[in-house]
Amino acid sequence: MELIGIFVTSFIVGLSGAMSPGPLSAIAFTEGPRSGKWTGTMLAVGHGLVEGPLVIAIAFGFGEWLRKPSVGSIIGIAGGLVLAWMGWGLIKGAWQKSISLKELSAKEPPAALRVGLVPAGILLSVSNPYWSLWWASIGAGFILASWKYGVVGLAVFYLAHWLTDFSWLTALSFLTASGRKAISDKVYRAILFGCGLFLLAFSLYFLYSGIRFARQ
Repeated sequence: MELIGIFVTSFIVGLSGAMSPGPLSAIAFTEGPRSGKWTGTMLAVGHGLVEGPLVIAIAFGFGEWLRKPSVGSIIGIAGGLVLAWMGWGLIKGAWQKSISLKELSAKEPPAALRVGLVPAGILLSVSNPYWSLWWASIGAGFILASWKYGVVGLAVFYLAHWLTDFSWLTALSFLTASGRKAISDKVYRAILFGCGLFLLAFSLYFLYSGIRFARQ
C-alpha cells in the first residue's frame, strides 16, 4: 500500500468510526452551547494526544497487552460506570427541564468535564474498551502496513486518522454552538435526552463487555 493509499483508506475507515455514535460525539454535540464552538476541537486534541503514543506503542509490540482479558475487563467496567453517570445526568437535566440553551453557556459543565475538555477527551477515549480493541485489531493492521515506510508511514496514518476525529467533532460542536437561536429548548432537550439514553445504553454495553472479559 502506497503512502497516498494509506492516507485515503485511513481517513475513510477513521471517518466511519468517528461518525458512529459514541461518547465523544455525544459530548461534543451536547456541550457545544455551554463550552463553545471549539468544544469538539479540544476533545479531538485530547483524543489525539492519547492516540499518538498508542500508535508508537503498538508499532513496537504493545498490541498484545491490549488484548488481555484483564485489561479489557477493567477498562469496560470503569468506562461503563463513568458513562452511566454522565448519561443519567443528561437524562435528568432534560426531563426536569433544568437545562436550556439560553442559560446553558453560563453554567458550569458536568463534573466529568470539569477537568477540562482536553483531559476529558483523553478520559473518554481510554474508558472505551472498544477503542482499545479497535486499535489492537484494525488499528494494528494499519500500523503494520504503515510501518513499511518507517516513521513517515506512521505519521501519514496517524494524521489521516486524527483528521477524521478533528473534522467530525469540531463540526458537531460548531453546529450546536452556533445554533442557539435556531434550535428551540424543546428540541434541544429532546436531543439531549436522546444522547443521555445513548450514553446510558452504551454504558450497559461497556459493563457487559467488561464482565465478559473478566470471565475469559
